[in-house]
Amino acid sequence: MDENPEDYGVSNANFHTAGSINNVRGEALHAALEKEETLRMMINNSHVVLFLWKNEDKWPVEFVSENVAKFGYTTEDFTSGRIMYKDLVYSDDLKEVEEEFERKAKSGASAFSMEYRIITKAGDIRWINERTFIQRGPDGEATHFQGVVLDITRRKKGEEELEETLKIQKVLTTAVNNSPAVVFLWKNEKYWPAVFVSDNVVQFGYTVDDFLSQKIQYGKIIHPDDFKRVEENLDRSIQKGEVSFNSEYRIFTKTGDLLWVNERTFIQRDMDGKVVCFQGIVLDITRRKKIEKALRNSLKTQKMLQSIINKSSAVAFLRKNIENFPANLENWPVYYISENVTQFGYSVEDFLSGKILYGNIIHREDIQAVVESLARSVREGYDSFEMEYRIITGNGSIRWVEDRTFIQRDRKGKVTHFQGIIVDVTGRKEAEKMLEIQKELGVSLSTTWNLQTMLTQILDACLKIEEIDAAGIYLKDELLDQINLVAHRGLSPEFVKSVSVYRADSPEAQQIWTEKPVYRMDFFSDKMADLIRNEKITAVAVIPMKHRGEIIGSLNFASHTTDRIPQNIRSFLESVAFQVVNYIAPVRIVADFG
Repeated sequence: MDENPEDYGVSNANFHTAGSINNVRGEALHAALEKEETLRMMINNSHVVLFLWKNEDKWPVEFVSENVAKFGYTTEDFTSGRIMYKDLVYSDDLKEVEEEFERKAKSGASAFSMEYRIITKAGDIRWINERTFIQRGPDGEATHFQGVVLDITRRKKGEEELEETLKIQKVLTTAVNNSPAVVFLWKNEKYWPAVFVSDNVVQFGYTVDDFLSQKIQYGKIIHPDDFKRVEENLDRSIQKGEVSFNSEYRIFTKTGDLLWVNERTFIQRDMDGKVVCFQGIVLDITRRKKIEKALRNSLKTQKMLQSIINKSSAVAFLRKNIENFPANLENWPVYYISENVTQFGYSVEDFLSGKILYGNIIHREDIQAVVESLARSVREGYDSFEMEYRIITGNGSIRWVEDRTFIQRDRKGKVTHFQGIIVDVTGRKEAEKMLEIQKELGVSLSTTWNLQTMLTQILDACLKIEEIDAAGIYLKDELLDQINLVAHRGLSPEFVKSVSVYRADSPEAQQIWTEKPVYRMDFFSDKMADLIRNEKITAVAVIPMKHRGEIIGSLNFASHTTDRIPQNIRSFLESVAFQVVNYIAPVRIVADFG
C-alpha cells in the first residue's frame, strides 16, 4: 500500500513528539525516585523515626522508617502486623496516650506533641517526644496518625538528675535555715562585711538585708573585749596557711543582748594563695556557756569543761515517711544525710544504700518513747518534733542527741518526709549528771554526823559513774601512826587484806600521800603493782584529801574495763574530794573501823 507523503510526515512528527514526552516523563520519574531515595536515606540516618498507623484498635502500622532498628525492631515487625503501635507504649503511660490521641482527634486538631515512654524490643524503657499529624477522611474523621518520634531519654535523665540536685539543695537550704547554725560569707576586709547570710540570722534579731546592705558589719557586733583576740587568731591562722579557723566569743544581738557563739570559719584563697573571703558557721552556745560557768563554780576546774563539753556540728537529714508509721520505725529509710554523720561512726553511704536504717541506731530502751512522741506530733498536726534520746554509734558506743525534726506534709496534710537535725548533747548530759550527783551528795552529807554513813554515801555517789567500778577510802590514824582502808567497794577480799593498813612512814603510804592526784599505773611500788595486776585493775585514780594544809586521807578509784580514767571524770573526782573533805574532817575519829 502506497503511503501518502503528507501522512508520513504527520506520523513521523507525532512519533518524535511522543518520544519527547516519554523522555520528559522518564526523567521526571527518575528524579522523583532519586528524591525519594535521598529522603529515605536522610530519614533512616536521622534521629527521628517515622510511623504511619491507622486509627483502629491497637493502631496497626502501615509504614515505619528503617531506623526503627534503634529501638531493636525491624520494619517487617510492624508491617506484618506482629507488633502494633500500642504495643510499644509503656503500660503506665498507655491510658494517658490513648486519651490524648482521642481528645485531639475529636477536637479537629491537625497536629500535636506529647512525651511518653516506650518499650524497646530488648525490654528497655525509653522516653520519646512524638510530633503527631492527624490525617482525616472527607467526613473529617481521623483515619491515620503520622508520628515523628525522637528519643529523648538522655534529656529526661538529665532533667531528673537536675531535679534531684535541686531537691537536695532545697533540703540543705531548709536544714540550714531551720538549724541553730547561721551561715555567713564575709569579704576579707576590715570588720568582715557580709556578702551572704542565711535567713536564720533572725535568731540574733537581725535581717539578711541588715548585713547585705552593709548597714551592719559583722565585726562590729562582736564584743569589743573579744574583737582583737578574734582578729589576731584569724590573722595567725592565715599566716600559717591553715584552711579553717575556730573561735568562741560574744556578740551583741540587735536588741543589745549578749550571746556566746562558736564560729567555725573556712578560709577561701585564690589560685595564688591570696585570701579572698571567709565562709563561716556561727552557732549560739550561750546555753552551753552557762552550763560551763555552773560547772566552773562547782568543780573549780577548767579541765573538766574541756572534756565533757563536746563541740559538734549539727547533722542534717531527710527521712522518708513510711507506711503504717509508727509501727515500722525500725524500717525508717534515710533519703539524705549530711557527711558529718561520720562523727557518729557512720558514712553517708551506710544510710543511703539502706544498709543502716535510722530506727536501727536508736537505743532500744528509748525507741518506744521516740515512736510515741513523734506519732503524737504527727497525729496532732504539729509541724515540728523535738526530743533528746540515745543512739548507738558505729563502734557500739552510746551518745545522747537532741533531735529537732520538721514534719513535711503534702497539700492534703499527709506526712511525706521528716526533715531536721540531730546534735550531739552527750557532753551536756554528762555534765548535768555529774552536777546532780554532787548536789545529791552534798545534801546527803549535810544530814548525818556518822562518818561511816558519810563514807558509804561518797562511794555510792562516785560509783554511779560508769567508768568507775571499784573504790576505796583511806584515812590517817594519828594515834597508831598509820593509814587505814576505812571503806571500799568492788575489790576482792584478798586484795583488801593486802592493802588495808600501812604504816605512815612506809613507802606505800608515802606514795599515797602525794600532794597531787595520781592516774598512772607506774606510780606504785613493784609489790603494789603486782597486787593491782592480780586484781585485774586496768586504770586507777588516787585523789588526796587535804584539810587546812594537812593530808587526812585519799579517795582511791579503779576500773576493770577502761585503760585510763577520762579527763572529765578526773575533774569530777577531784571536785568530789574537795567537796567531801569539809564534811569528813570535823567528824573523823582515830580508831580502827574494822
